[in-house]
Amino acid sequence: MTSEMLLADQYLRVVQSRGERTLPLNRVYRNMRRRGLFLKAYAKIYANAGATTIGTDPEDTIQGMSVAKIDAIIEQLRNGTYQWKPSRRVYVPKRNGSRRPISIPNWSDKLVQEVMRMILEAYYEPQFRESSHGFRPQRGCHTALQKIKRTWTGTKWFIEGDIKGCFDNLSFKVIVKLLGRTIYDERFLKLVRGMLEAGYIDDWQYHQTQSGAPQGGIISPLISNIVLHELDCYVEDELIPQHTMGKRRKHNPAYYRLTSEKQRAKKRGDKLLYRQLRQQQRQLPEGDPNDSSYKRLRYIRYCDDFLLGVIGTKKDAQAIKAEISNYLNNLNLTLSQEKTYITHASTDAATFLGYEISTTQANGKIIKGIDNVKRRSVNGVIRLCVPRLVKMAWLHRYTRNGKPHHIGGYIELSDYEIVETFGAQLRGLINFYSLADNLSIALRHVRWTCMESARKTLAAKHKIHKVSHTYQRYFRKGQSQLEWKHIQVAIERENKPPLVAKCGETPLRTRKISFISDNIPPNVIAGKTSELLTRLLVGKCELCHRVADLEAHHVNKLKHLRQRWQGRKHKPEWVQNMIARRRKTIVVCHSCHQQITHGRYDGQRVN
Repeated sequence: MTSEMLLADQYLRVVQSRGERTLPLNRVYRNMRRRGLFLKAYAKIYANAGATTIGTDPEDTIQGMSVAKIDAIIEQLRNGTYQWKPSRRVYVPKRNGSRRPISIPNWSDKLVQEVMRMILEAYYEPQFRESSHGFRPQRGCHTALQKIKRTWTGTKWFIEGDIKGCFDNLSFKVIVKLLGRTIYDERFLKLVRGMLEAGYIDDWQYHQTQSGAPQGGIISPLISNIVLHELDCYVEDELIPQHTMGKRRKHNPAYYRLTSEKQRAKKRGDKLLYRQLRQQQRQLPEGDPNDSSYKRLRYIRYCDDFLLGVIGTKKDAQAIKAEISNYLNNLNLTLSQEKTYITHASTDAATFLGYEISTTQANGKIIKGIDNVKRRSVNGVIRLCVPRLVKMAWLHRYTRNGKPHHIGGYIELSDYEIVETFGAQLRGLINFYSLADNLSIALRHVRWTCMESARKTLAAKHKIHKVSHTYQRYFRKGQSQLEWKHIQVAIERENKPPLVAKCGETPLRTRKISFISDNIPPNVIAGKTSELLTRLLVGKCELCHRVADLEAHHVNKLKHLRQRWQGRKHKPEWVQNMIARRRKTIVVCHSCHQQITHGRYDGQRVN
């Protein structure tokens, strides 16, 4: 088994190498039938939140996952009899009140999709452009925002790109055509086409799919990146060179006219006039802002959202918008004219990845450079801000009639769970907007409101009427500059460090960089065998210790298992084993797995 894993890693490295050299890929369908690839795929997706979610076939689930199941799928692929099953369609609510359709594939389809995704990612990841940040290793929202912050200084106009129903309108022909440019394997392309055309079941009725990459599919984000990579290439290779002119701006005549007057006033010794002229000069840019011979275009994309920064005129921005709209028609995609805004960078703000993006203008902000010359230091610098609507939405979550209020649904939880829930929400908000320049001003009131809501929830739970009593009981001072005054609850444990829940400890300080760095070279090949695979390949049942072909039993969340068996003196051995290991899986023989599945330990069926 170890040799099979090594061969799978070796194959992915070969694929990655060919991708780096932009060489075509052959015999993909034949090589994807390696058992090692399927074992790696299983190790990657078994811990996902939706791994145990059932699709349209209640028998095709992750429960009882084994090497025999993998061999059966490989045999179907080898014989050409593997059939994609329709996915189950569910709907999740969106912020605007509408619902987003999500497709849930069956477990076998998830596994095959993950194998395809690993191969395609190893091949295409080295070819993707630096401007793409969505669904890529070592990249995310913060890396895209950092790029804008660092390199978009001086932007005059923003173009906020919006593609109409991008995921739902991806053309099957375009997808297969783009893959077929460099992947010379008709059987693999047929497998991709079959996956796209598998359809879905909604309200017990089958619906055939004519276009789109199903949201919820493991491979869908990568497919969208492959298609929109064509847009990245078009913008970077054609539009940016067309709209890049001049090395530097022409001198501003008004600025240098005042320079001459300053020199004459200095010679005459007129200090008052010199100061007045210097103040007037600080209101003017050194370069000509209307210089038609100096233009720049910058571009960033996160999944189907993209933003362009233009140094030029509004007509240039409108022309760029029209050119992108025409090019997207070649990909059978449509640019939403109503939602694609052209925004002036200094008087308004563009919205991208939840941030408001604009350029600063402050003539009074003067610093002395290394050449001992004073300059306006922030003019034209990109400013990232927390939107006001975000602040108001979070305040509304914790208030009633404008005042902080307890959350009734949390009162039944323990003190630890209450503080941990509030703390996780607040930390997530602060960490996401950690790059915002107005972080402290925008979220100071949100932080206080969240902590007050948590305090009132704890007070309502224990019926504490005096505010001072809750402060004495739950509030703690920060231990360092990296920790502010916060609410804290600790659970002491014997021979173990205590479990500590905190709320409000994260400082409201703007970070210059995020924790994810886009300078790290992408490594799409995992070199280590996961702990689950090691247990699965040992061949010994973890309950009866009998040597046999093993199967894996999965639970959705370990805390649900603890809650179910909480307070019972005698727990089955498999429950004790999973809780002691703190694992959502237990690897057992077929006989033991049947006893767990059919509830022979406690008389109830285990879900």
